[in-house]
Amino acid sequence: MMKVTITSNGKSKTVSAGRGRSLIEILRQNHYEIYAPCGGKGTCGKCLVEVKGDGPVLSCNYYPVKNVEIILPDTEEANILTSQTEYLYDLPLDEESTIRLSPHSYGVAVDIGTTTVVMYFLDLRSGKIEKIASFINPQSAFGADVITRITHCQLNATGLQDLHQAIISALNREMRKFAACRNISTASFEKLTFAGNTTMMHLLLGEDPVSIALSPFKPRFTATRKLRGDTTGLSVNKEAIVVTMPSVAAFVGADIIAGLAALNVNQKNYLFLDVGTNGEIALVTGDEIFTCAAAAGPAFEGANLTCGMSARTGAISSFTGPGEYLVIGNSEPVGICGSGIVDIVAFLVANGIVDETGYMKDHYVVNHDNNIYVTQKDIREIQLAKSAIYSGMKILIKMRGLTFSDIDALFLAGGFGNYINIRSALQIGLLPEELTGKIYPVGNSAGIGALQYLKSNEFVKRTDMIKNKARYVELSNDDDFTTEFALNMSFTR
Repeated sequence: MMKVTITSNGKSKTVSAGRGRSLIEILRQNHYEIYAPCGGKGTCGKCLVEVKGDGPVLSCNYYPVKNVEIILPDTEEANILTSQTEYLYDLPLDEESTIRLSPHSYGVAVDIGTTTVVMYFLDLRSGKIEKIASFINPQSAFGADVITRITHCQLNATGLQDLHQAIISALNREMRKFAACRNISTASFEKLTFAGNTTMMHLLLGEDPVSIALSPFKPRFTATRKLRGDTTGLSVNKEAIVVTMPSVAAFVGADIIAGLAALNVNQKNYLFLDVGTNGEIALVTGDEIFTCAAAAGPAFEGANLTCGMSARTGAISSFTGPGEYLVIGNSEPVGICGSGIVDIVAFLVANGIVDETGYMKDHYVVNHDNNIYVTQKDIREIQLAKSAIYSGMKILIKMRGLTFSDIDALFLAGGFGNYINIRSALQIGLLPEELTGKIYPVGNSAGIGALQYLKSNEFVKRTDMIKNKARYVELSNDDDFTTEFALNMSFTR
Protein backbone atom coordinates (compact mmCIF):
# COMPACT_ATOMS: atom_id res chain seq x y z
CA MET A 1 0.00 0.00 0.00
CA MET A 2 1.12 3.55 -0.75
CA LYS A 3 0.59 6.66 1.31
CA VAL A 4 -1.14 9.57 -0.42
CA THR A 5 -1.05 12.88 1.44
CA ILE A 6 -3.85 15.18 0.32
CA THR A 7 -3.85 18.89 1.13
CA SER A 8 -7.16 20.71 0.64
CA ASN A 9 -8.03 24.21 1.87
CA GLY A 10 -4.88 24.24 4.02
CA LYS A 11 -5.63 20.93 5.79
CA SER A 12 -3.68 17.73 5.14
CA LYS A 13 -4.75 14.11 5.43
CA THR A 14 -2.83 10.92 4.64
CA VAL A 15 -4.69 7.92 3.21
CA SER A 16 -3.66 4.47 2.02
CA ALA A 17 -4.10 3.41 -1.60
CA GLY A 18 -3.31 0.33 -3.65
CA ARG A 19 -1.32 0.36 -6.87
CA GLY A 20 -3.13 0.56 -10.19
CA ARG A 21 -5.61 3.20 -9.07
CA SER A 22 -5.80 6.69 -10.53
CA LEU A 23 -5.65 9.77 -8.35
CA ILE A 24 -9.25 10.64 -9.18
CA GLU A 25 -10.38 7.23 -7.90
CA ILE A 26 -8.42 7.73 -4.69
CA LEU A 27 -9.90 11.21 -4.22
CA ARG A 28 -13.44 10.00 -4.86
CA GLN A 29 -13.07 7.14 -2.40
CA ASN A 30 -12.00 9.59 0.28
CA HIS A 31 -14.85 12.04 -0.42
CA TYR A 32 -12.81 14.85 -1.98
CA GLU A 33 -14.61 16.96 -4.56
CA ILE A 34 -12.90 17.00 -7.92
CA TYR A 35 -14.37 18.65 -11.01
CA ALA A 36 -14.43 16.12 -13.86
CA PRO A 37 -17.17 16.91 -16.41
CA CYS A 38 -16.12 14.06 -18.71
CA GLY A 39 -16.40 11.53 -15.89
CA GLY A 40 -12.67 10.84 -15.71
CA LYS A 41 -12.15 9.81 -19.34
CA GLY A 42 -9.23 12.21 -19.86
CA THR A 43 -11.02 14.37 -22.43
CA CYS A 44 -12.06 17.55 -20.60
CA GLY A 45 -8.70 18.50 -19.05
CA LYS A 46 -10.38 19.99 -15.97
CA CYS A 47 -9.42 17.61 -13.13
CA LEU A 48 -5.97 19.14 -12.58
CA VAL A 49 -4.24 18.69 -9.22
CA GLU A 50 -0.72 19.54 -8.08
CA VAL A 51 1.59 16.58 -7.38
CA LYS A 52 4.69 17.50 -5.41
CA GLY A 53 7.70 16.94 -7.65
CA ASP A 54 5.64 16.35 -10.80
CA GLY A 55 3.67 19.59 -11.04
CA PRO A 56 0.09 19.84 -12.37
CA VAL A 57 -1.37 16.54 -13.58
CA LEU A 58 -4.76 15.27 -14.72
CA SER A 59 -5.94 13.24 -11.75
CA CYS A 60 -7.79 10.79 -14.02
CA ASN A 61 -4.58 9.89 -15.89
CA TYR A 62 -2.09 9.86 -13.01
CA TYR A 63 -1.43 6.49 -11.36
CA PRO A 64 0.84 6.76 -8.29
CA VAL A 65 3.52 4.08 -7.94
CA LYS A 66 5.02 5.41 -4.69
CA ASN A 67 4.10 7.65 -1.77
CA VAL A 68 2.95 11.03 -3.09
CA GLU A 69 1.82 14.42 -1.83
CA ILE A 70 -0.91 16.23 -3.73
CA ILE A 71 -2.42 19.67 -3.37
CA LEU A 72 -6.02 20.25 -4.43
CA PRO A 73 -7.32 23.60 -5.65
CA ASP A 74 -9.06 25.46 -2.84
CA THR A 75 -12.76 24.63 -2.69
CA GLU A 76 -14.66 27.48 -4.28
CA GLU A 77 -18.06 28.66 -3.12
CA ALA A 78 -20.78 27.79 -5.59
CA ASN A 79 -23.38 30.31 -6.72
CA ILE A 80 -26.42 28.14 -5.96
CA LEU A 81 -29.96 29.44 -6.31
CA THR A 82 -32.16 28.90 -3.25
CA SER A 83 -34.63 31.78 -3.47
CA GLN A 84 -38.36 31.92 -4.10
CA THR A 85 -40.18 34.38 -6.37
CA GLU A 86 -43.66 35.88 -6.53
CA TYR A 87 -44.66 33.30 -9.16
CA LEU A 88 -44.41 30.34 -6.76
CA TYR A 89 -46.73 29.06 -4.04
CA ASP A 90 -45.91 29.51 -0.35
CA LEU A 91 -48.49 27.37 1.42
CA PRO A 92 -49.11 27.06 5.17
CA LEU A 93 -48.14 23.89 7.02
CA ASP A 94 -50.92 21.28 7.21
CA GLU A 95 -51.30 19.64 10.60
CA GLU A 96 -52.46 16.52 8.73
CA SER A 97 -49.23 16.34 6.74
CA THR A 98 -46.96 16.07 9.79
CA ILE A 99 -46.12 13.28 12.21
CA ARG A 100 -44.73 13.36 15.73
CA LEU A 101 -42.06 10.76 16.35
CA SER A 102 -39.64 12.73 18.55
CA PRO A 103 -39.50 15.75 20.87
CA HIS A 104 -38.19 17.86 17.98
CA SER A 105 -39.88 17.36 14.61
CA TYR A 106 -38.14 18.45 11.43
CA GLY A 107 -38.77 17.87 7.76
CA VAL A 108 -36.31 18.25 4.90
CA ALA A 109 -37.24 19.14 1.32
CA VAL A 110 -34.47 18.44 -1.18
CA ASP A 111 -33.90 19.43 -4.79
CA ILE A 112 -31.21 17.11 -6.19
CA GLY A 113 -29.94 18.82 -9.32
CA THR A 114 -27.39 17.25 -11.63
CA THR A 115 -24.96 20.02 -10.67
CA THR A 116 -26.23 21.38 -7.35
CA VAL A 117 -28.25 20.23 -4.34
CA VAL A 118 -30.49 22.44 -2.18
CA MET A 119 -31.94 21.34 1.19
CA TYR A 120 -34.71 23.17 3.05
CA PHE A 121 -34.90 22.33 6.78
CA LEU A 122 -38.45 22.88 8.05
CA ASP A 123 -39.67 22.93 11.68
CA LEU A 124 -42.74 20.67 11.50
CA ARG A 125 -44.24 22.32 14.57
CA SER A 126 -44.01 25.97 13.56
CA GLY A 127 -43.83 25.65 9.77
CA LYS A 128 -40.73 27.85 9.77
CA ILE A 129 -37.75 27.24 7.47
CA GLU A 130 -34.83 26.94 9.89
CA LYS A 131 -32.04 26.64 7.34
CA ILE A 132 -31.36 26.37 3.61
CA ALA A 133 -28.22 24.39 2.78
CA SER A 134 -26.73 24.11 -0.69
CA PHE A 135 -23.72 22.37 -2.18
CA ILE A 136 -22.27 21.00 -5.40
CA ASN A 137 -23.64 17.53 -6.16
CA PRO A 138 -20.71 15.22 -5.27
CA GLN A 139 -21.67 12.97 -8.17
CA SER A 140 -20.13 15.67 -10.40
CA ALA A 141 -16.81 13.90 -9.81
CA PHE A 142 -18.20 11.08 -11.98
CA GLY A 143 -19.39 13.31 -14.83
CA ALA A 144 -21.13 16.60 -15.61
CA ASP A 145 -24.38 15.15 -16.96
CA VAL A 146 -26.69 12.20 -16.44
CA ILE A 147 -25.34 10.25 -19.41
CA THR A 148 -21.76 10.21 -18.11
CA ARG A 149 -23.05 9.08 -14.72
CA ILE A 150 -25.18 6.35 -16.24
CA THR A 151 -22.13 5.29 -18.25
CA HIS A 152 -20.18 5.04 -14.98
CA CYS A 153 -22.86 2.64 -13.73
CA GLN A 154 -22.58 0.60 -16.93
CA LEU A 155 -18.81 0.31 -17.04
CA ASN A 156 -17.96 -0.16 -13.36
CA ALA A 157 -19.03 -3.00 -11.09
CA THR A 158 -19.38 -0.58 -8.18
CA GLY A 159 -20.64 2.31 -10.34
CA LEU A 160 -24.20 2.43 -9.03
CA GLN A 161 -23.02 2.13 -5.44
CA ASP A 162 -20.42 4.88 -6.01
CA LEU A 163 -23.07 7.36 -7.14
CA HIS A 164 -25.71 6.28 -4.62
CA GLN A 165 -23.30 6.53 -1.72
CA ALA A 166 -21.95 9.90 -2.89
CA ILE A 167 -25.34 11.61 -2.61
CA ILE A 168 -26.42 9.75 0.55
CA SER A 169 -23.17 10.69 2.32
CA ALA A 170 -23.54 14.35 1.33
CA LEU A 171 -27.16 14.51 2.53
CA ASN A 172 -26.24 12.81 5.82
CA ARG A 173 -23.36 15.24 6.35
CA GLU A 174 -25.69 18.23 6.06
CA MET A 175 -28.34 16.70 8.30
CA ARG A 176 -25.79 15.80 10.98
CA LYS A 177 -24.39 19.32 10.79
CA PHE A 178 -27.88 20.80 11.28
CA ALA A 179 -28.62 18.44 14.18
CA ALA A 180 -25.29 19.18 15.90
CA CYS A 181 -25.84 22.95 15.71
CA ARG A 182 -29.20 22.55 17.46
CA ASN A 183 -28.10 19.84 19.88
CA ILE A 184 -30.75 17.42 18.64
CA SER A 185 -30.69 13.85 17.35
CA THR A 186 -30.95 13.01 13.66
CA ALA A 187 -33.99 10.98 14.75
CA SER A 188 -35.73 14.38 14.74
CA PHE A 189 -35.87 14.21 10.93
CA GLU A 190 -39.31 12.71 10.42
CA LYS A 191 -40.28 13.54 6.86
CA LEU A 192 -38.22 14.08 3.70
CA THR A 193 -39.36 14.95 0.19
CA PHE A 194 -37.17 14.81 -2.91
CA ALA A 195 -37.39 16.39 -6.35
CA GLY A 196 -34.88 15.97 -9.16
CA ASN A 197 -34.54 14.55 -12.64
CA THR A 198 -35.36 10.90 -13.20
CA THR A 199 -31.73 9.77 -13.07
CA MET A 200 -31.12 11.61 -9.79
CA MET A 201 -34.18 9.90 -8.25
CA HIS A 202 -32.89 6.49 -9.35
CA LEU A 203 -29.41 7.11 -7.96
CA LEU A 204 -30.83 8.42 -4.68
CA LEU A 205 -32.71 5.16 -4.14
CA GLY A 206 -29.91 2.95 -5.48
CA GLU A 207 -32.00 1.92 -8.51
CA ASP A 208 -30.10 1.05 -11.70
CA PRO A 209 -30.59 3.95 -14.17
CA VAL A 210 -29.06 2.24 -17.23
CA SER A 211 -32.43 1.67 -18.97
CA ILE A 212 -32.94 5.46 -18.99
CA ALA A 213 -30.15 5.84 -21.56
CA LEU A 214 -31.07 2.85 -23.74
CA SER A 215 -33.88 2.75 -26.31
CA PRO A 216 -36.83 2.75 -25.64
CA PHE A 217 -35.65 4.92 -22.69
CA LYS A 218 -37.83 3.37 -19.99
CA PRO A 219 -36.94 4.24 -16.37
CA ARG A 220 -37.48 1.64 -13.67
CA PHE A 221 -40.03 3.92 -12.05
CA THR A 222 -41.73 7.28 -12.53
CA ALA A 223 -44.40 7.03 -9.84
CA THR A 224 -44.12 8.49 -6.35
CA ARG A 225 -42.00 6.31 -4.08
CA LYS A 226 -42.69 6.32 -0.33
CA LEU A 227 -40.15 4.60 1.93
CA ARG A 228 -39.50 4.11 5.62
CA GLY A 229 -36.46 5.95 6.96
CA ASP A 230 -34.51 2.89 8.05
CA THR A 231 -34.52 1.47 4.49
CA THR A 232 -32.82 4.45 2.85
CA GLY A 233 -29.35 4.80 4.40
CA LEU A 234 -30.26 8.33 5.47
CA SER A 235 -29.53 9.66 8.95
CA VAL A 236 -33.18 10.08 9.91
CA ASN A 237 -35.77 8.63 12.27
CA LYS A 238 -36.17 4.93 11.52
CA GLU A 239 -39.93 5.50 11.05
CA ALA A 240 -39.49 8.66 9.00
CA ILE A 241 -41.46 9.05 5.78
CA VAL A 242 -39.15 9.49 2.78
CA VAL A 243 -40.89 10.42 -0.48
CA THR A 244 -39.60 10.92 -4.02
CA MET A 245 -41.93 13.04 -6.12
CA PRO A 246 -43.22 11.58 -9.40
CA SER A 247 -41.52 11.96 -12.79
CA VAL A 248 -42.98 12.02 -16.31
CA ALA A 249 -40.44 10.07 -18.36
CA ALA A 250 -36.76 9.19 -18.64
CA PHE A 251 -35.66 12.77 -19.29
CA VAL A 252 -38.55 14.77 -17.81
CA GLY A 253 -38.29 14.33 -14.10
CA ALA A 254 -39.75 15.15 -10.72
CA ASP A 255 -38.04 18.55 -10.92
CA ILE A 256 -40.41 19.57 -13.72
CA ILE A 257 -43.48 18.12 -11.96
CA ALA A 258 -42.47 19.95 -8.76
CA GLY A 259 -41.82 23.18 -10.63
CA LEU A 260 -45.11 23.11 -12.54
CA ALA A 261 -47.02 22.35 -9.35
CA ALA A 262 -45.27 25.22 -7.56
CA LEU A 263 -46.26 27.79 -10.20
CA ASN A 264 -48.94 30.17 -8.93
CA VAL A 265 -49.90 31.87 -12.22
CA ASN A 266 -53.04 32.69 -14.20
CA GLN A 267 -51.81 32.62 -17.80
CA LYS A 268 -53.77 30.34 -20.15
CA ASN A 269 -50.98 29.25 -22.50
CA TYR A 270 -47.45 29.18 -21.13
CA LEU A 271 -44.10 27.49 -21.48
CA PHE A 272 -42.02 26.26 -18.56
CA LEU A 273 -38.32 25.73 -19.22
CA ASP A 274 -35.45 24.37 -17.17
CA VAL A 275 -32.29 25.05 -19.17
CA GLY A 276 -30.16 22.26 -17.73
CA THR A 277 -28.31 19.41 -19.40
CA ASN A 278 -31.63 17.73 -20.20
CA GLY A 279 -33.36 20.90 -21.41
CA GLU A 280 -36.72 19.96 -19.86
CA ILE A 281 -39.67 21.82 -21.40
CA ALA A 282 -43.40 21.90 -20.63
CA LEU A 283 -46.24 23.56 -22.53
CA VAL A 284 -49.42 24.23 -20.56
CA THR A 285 -52.53 25.03 -22.59
CA GLY A 286 -55.64 25.17 -20.44
CA ASP A 287 -56.02 21.71 -18.89
CA GLU A 288 -53.43 20.04 -21.10
CA ILE A 289 -49.71 19.61 -20.36
CA PHE A 290 -47.17 18.49 -22.96
CA THR A 291 -43.52 17.88 -22.09
CA CYS A 292 -40.30 17.06 -23.88
CA ALA A 293 -36.57 16.90 -23.26
CA ALA A 294 -34.17 18.69 -25.58
CA ALA A 295 -30.69 17.22 -25.14
CA ALA A 296 -28.89 20.52 -24.69
CA GLY A 297 -25.81 18.93 -23.15
CA PRO A 298 -23.79 20.53 -20.35
CA ALA A 299 -22.55 23.63 -22.23
CA PHE A 300 -24.88 25.95 -20.32
CA GLU A 301 -23.49 24.46 -17.09
CA GLY A 302 -20.00 25.53 -18.22
CA ALA A 303 -18.87 22.01 -19.10
CA ASN A 304 -17.67 21.07 -22.62
CA LEU A 305 -16.27 24.60 -23.02
CA THR A 306 -12.53 25.21 -23.28
CA CYS A 307 -12.47 27.62 -20.34
CA GLY A 308 -15.87 26.67 -18.95
CA MET A 309 -16.71 26.06 -15.32
CA SER A 310 -19.76 25.83 -13.10
CA ALA A 311 -21.22 28.95 -11.49
CA ARG A 312 -18.82 29.32 -8.57
CA THR A 313 -16.21 31.74 -7.29
CA GLY A 314 -13.98 32.90 -10.16
CA ALA A 315 -16.52 32.34 -12.93
CA ILE A 316 -17.23 35.16 -15.36
CA SER A 317 -21.01 35.38 -15.07
CA SER A 318 -21.76 38.53 -17.07
CA PHE A 319 -20.03 40.21 -20.03
CA THR A 320 -20.78 43.45 -21.90
CA GLY A 321 -17.53 44.08 -23.80
CA PRO A 322 -13.71 43.86 -23.68
CA GLY A 323 -12.63 44.16 -20.05
CA GLU A 324 -16.23 44.68 -18.94
CA TYR A 325 -17.42 41.64 -17.02
CA LEU A 326 -18.55 40.47 -13.60
CA VAL A 327 -16.89 37.62 -11.69
CA ILE A 328 -18.67 35.56 -9.04
CA GLY A 329 -17.15 36.35 -5.65
CA ASN A 330 -15.46 39.50 -7.03
CA SER A 331 -12.27 37.46 -7.39
CA GLU A 332 -9.76 36.99 -10.19
CA PRO A 333 -11.44 35.28 -13.17
CA VAL A 334 -10.75 31.57 -13.52
CA GLY A 335 -13.19 30.59 -16.27
CA ILE A 336 -16.62 31.20 -17.79
CA CYS A 337 -19.97 29.86 -16.53
CA GLY A 338 -23.21 29.44 -18.49
CA SER A 339 -24.66 32.92 -18.11
CA GLY A 340 -21.27 34.39 -19.00
CA ILE A 341 -20.87 32.42 -22.22
CA VAL A 342 -24.34 33.48 -23.41
CA ASP A 343 -23.36 37.14 -22.91
CA ILE A 344 -20.03 36.64 -24.66
CA VAL A 345 -21.57 34.88 -27.67
CA ALA A 346 -24.26 37.58 -27.94
CA PHE A 347 -21.51 40.23 -27.99
CA LEU A 348 -19.49 38.34 -30.61
CA VAL A 349 -22.54 37.92 -32.86
CA ALA A 350 -23.67 41.54 -32.45
CA ASN A 351 -20.20 42.81 -33.38
CA GLY A 352 -19.67 40.54 -36.38
CA ILE A 353 -16.86 38.54 -34.75
CA VAL A 354 -19.06 35.46 -35.10
CA ASP A 355 -21.24 35.33 -38.22
CA GLU A 356 -24.78 33.97 -38.51
CA THR A 357 -23.50 30.48 -39.31
CA GLY A 358 -21.40 30.46 -36.13
CA TYR A 359 -18.06 30.85 -37.92
CA MET A 360 -15.32 32.66 -36.00
CA LYS A 361 -11.96 33.43 -37.64
CA ASP A 362 -9.85 33.04 -34.50
CA HIS A 363 -10.40 32.39 -30.82
CA TYR A 364 -11.60 35.35 -28.78
CA VAL A 365 -9.61 36.32 -25.68
CA VAL A 366 -11.79 37.38 -22.74
CA ASN A 367 -8.98 37.84 -20.22
CA HIS A 368 -5.32 37.94 -21.32
CA ASP A 369 -3.72 37.70 -17.87
CA ASN A 370 -5.50 34.47 -16.96
CA ASN A 371 -5.64 33.05 -20.49
CA ILE A 372 -9.43 32.83 -20.64
CA TYR A 373 -10.79 32.60 -24.16
CA VAL A 374 -13.59 31.29 -26.39
CA THR A 375 -12.89 28.95 -29.32
CA GLN A 376 -14.72 27.91 -32.48
CA LYS A 377 -15.57 24.62 -30.76
CA ASP A 378 -17.18 26.54 -27.88
CA ILE A 379 -19.35 28.46 -30.33
CA ARG A 380 -20.49 25.17 -31.89
CA GLU A 381 -21.35 23.77 -28.45
CA ILE A 382 -23.55 26.80 -27.75
CA GLN A 383 -25.19 26.50 -31.18
CA LEU A 384 -26.08 22.86 -30.53
CA ALA A 385 -27.42 23.62 -27.05
CA LYS A 386 -29.46 26.68 -27.95
CA SER A 387 -30.93 25.06 -31.05
CA ALA A 388 -32.01 22.00 -29.06
CA ILE A 389 -33.86 24.17 -26.53
CA TYR A 390 -35.48 26.49 -29.08
CA SER A 391 -36.47 23.62 -31.38
CA GLY A 392 -37.99 21.64 -28.49
CA MET A 393 -40.22 24.59 -27.60
CA LYS A 394 -41.14 25.07 -31.26
CA ILE A 395 -42.18 21.43 -31.71
CA LEU A 396 -44.46 21.50 -28.65
CA ILE A 397 -46.33 24.64 -29.71
CA LYS A 398 -46.62 23.46 -33.35
CA MET A 399 -48.20 20.23 -32.12
CA ARG A 400 -50.98 22.27 -30.54
CA GLY A 401 -51.45 24.44 -33.63
CA LEU A 402 -49.96 27.47 -31.88
CA THR A 403 -47.19 29.96 -32.61
CA PHE A 404 -44.92 31.74 -30.14
CA SER A 405 -47.20 34.78 -30.48
CA ASP A 406 -50.00 32.72 -28.88
CA ILE A 407 -47.93 32.09 -25.75
CA ASP A 408 -48.77 34.31 -22.76
CA ALA A 409 -45.58 33.67 -20.78
CA LEU A 410 -42.32 31.73 -20.61
CA PHE A 411 -41.22 30.80 -17.08
CA LEU A 412 -37.50 30.07 -16.65
CA ALA A 413 -36.64 27.68 -13.83
CA GLY A 414 -33.37 26.98 -12.06
CA GLY A 415 -30.11 28.82 -11.52
CA PHE A 416 -29.24 29.33 -15.17
CA GLY A 417 -32.70 30.67 -15.91
CA ASN A 418 -32.45 33.05 -12.97
CA TYR A 419 -29.01 34.50 -13.75
CA ILE A 420 -29.09 34.56 -17.55
CA ASN A 421 -29.31 37.92 -19.32
CA ILE A 422 -32.62 37.54 -21.17
CA ARG A 423 -31.61 40.08 -23.81
CA SER A 424 -28.50 38.03 -24.65
CA ALA A 425 -30.56 34.82 -24.78
CA LEU A 426 -32.93 36.49 -27.25
CA GLN A 427 -30.01 37.80 -29.34
CA ILE A 428 -28.44 34.38 -29.88
CA GLY A 429 -31.77 32.67 -30.56
CA LEU A 430 -31.92 30.60 -27.38
CA LEU A 431 -35.30 32.16 -26.57
CA PRO A 432 -37.90 33.34 -29.13
CA GLU A 433 -38.10 37.06 -29.92
CA GLU A 434 -41.91 36.87 -29.97
CA LEU A 435 -41.83 36.39 -26.19
CA THR A 436 -39.90 39.59 -25.47
CA GLY A 437 -41.44 41.10 -22.34
CA LYS A 438 -43.16 37.82 -21.43
CA ILE A 439 -40.17 35.94 -19.96
CA TYR A 440 -40.04 35.50 -16.18
CA PRO A 441 -37.36 33.79 -14.05
CA VAL A 442 -39.07 31.87 -11.23
CA GLY A 443 -36.09 30.78 -9.13
CA ASN A 444 -35.64 27.32 -7.67
CA SER A 445 -39.11 26.05 -8.54
CA ALA A 446 -38.15 22.39 -8.03
CA GLY A 447 -36.91 23.04 -4.50
CA ILE A 448 -39.95 25.15 -3.64
CA GLY A 449 -42.17 22.43 -5.08
CA ALA A 450 -40.49 19.83 -2.86
CA LEU A 451 -40.99 22.18 0.11
CA GLN A 452 -44.73 22.63 -0.58
CA TYR A 453 -45.02 18.85 -1.02
CA LEU A 454 -43.55 18.49 2.46
CA LYS A 455 -46.00 21.01 3.95
CA SER A 456 -49.34 20.47 2.26
CA ASN A 457 -51.59 17.51 1.44
CA GLU A 458 -53.47 19.71 -1.03
CA PHE A 459 -50.20 20.32 -2.85
CA VAL A 460 -49.61 16.55 -2.99
CA LYS A 461 -52.99 16.21 -4.74
CA ARG A 462 -52.06 19.04 -7.11
CA THR A 463 -48.80 17.27 -7.95
CA ASP A 464 -50.61 13.99 -8.65
CA MET A 465 -53.04 15.84 -10.94
CA ILE A 466 -50.15 17.34 -12.94
CA LYS A 467 -48.41 13.97 -13.16
CA ASN A 468 -51.59 12.40 -14.57
CA LYS A 469 -52.11 15.20 -17.11
CA ALA A 470 -48.53 15.46 -18.35
CA ARG A 471 -47.90 13.83 -21.73
CA TYR A 472 -44.37 13.16 -22.96
CA VAL A 473 -43.32 13.88 -26.54
CA GLU A 474 -40.21 12.02 -27.76
CA LEU A 475 -38.44 14.52 -30.01
CA SER A 476 -36.28 11.88 -31.69
CA ASN A 477 -39.48 10.37 -33.11
CA ASP A 478 -40.66 13.69 -34.54
CA ASP A 479 -39.70 14.25 -38.19
CA ASP A 480 -40.02 18.03 -37.83
CA PHE A 481 -37.46 18.18 -35.01
CA THR A 482 -34.46 17.46 -37.25
CA THR A 483 -35.57 20.18 -39.66
CA GLU A 484 -36.18 22.68 -36.88
CA PHE A 485 -32.86 21.82 -35.25
CA ALA A 486 -30.94 22.53 -38.47
CA LEU A 487 -32.79 25.81 -39.08
CA ASN A 488 -32.26 27.08 -35.55
CA MET A 489 -28.51 26.45 -35.47
CA SER A 490 -27.89 29.89 -36.97
CA PHE A 491 -27.63 33.02 -34.83
CA THR A 492 -30.23 35.75 -35.06
CA ARG A 493 -28.76 39.21 -35.75
